[in-house]
Amino acid sequence: MSFYPALPTILIVTEGFTEKNYLERLRERDVGYTVIVKRSPEQRPEKILKYCEAQVRERALDLKTQDAAYCVFDTDYTSEEKLQEILVRAKKKGIRIILSKPCFEVFFLLHFTGNIDSLAVPKDAKEELANYLEGYSETGDYWKKLLPMQQRAIERSRRFAIPDRIDLRKCANGTNIYELFDDIHHRKGKS
Repeated sequence: MSFYPALPTILIVTEGFTEKNYLERLRERDVGYTVIVKRSPEQRPEKILKYCEAQVRERALDLKTQDAAYCVFDTDYTSEEKLQEILVRAKKKGIRIILSKPCFEVFFLLHFTGNIDSLAVPKDAKEELANYLEGYSETGDYWKKLLPMQQRAIERSRRFAIPDRIDLRKCANGTNIYELFDDIHHRKGKS
């Protein structure tokens, strides 16, 4: 009987359906790693992290060697103090945090424009996105439409990256989603 070692796993726990629908498309076949995308049953960042921690334990992931875990959520309704607590706790557990300010749709917008400074609340981002994606819906599948511009959006997200130390009053809109894409790109190079 042959034994096949478990493939390295990238676990992604999201806040909402928008993130989950988009990031699920990162799952590919025969790339030497597994991507699992789960939507947290609760949307508060501390609950998303708790759910991610439980998934890491349940799946016996080894975050120190081969596996990775990410929590993906918005900063829109979370205080700076709470985000700092979450970042510290996640770092201790080896879980990476992907933030978007004011919301994940800012990454979609970066496919089309680098002008995201004026977006005060998620509603602004969604209204602006409707100018580029007719009939935009949070539950829609936009992977194929966005894929040709994805690399540009990733590069733009580097310019608008949210730093480890969060000061939401001073932090411009943006996302550090490029960290997840960099990890996947690095893993593809190894397989």
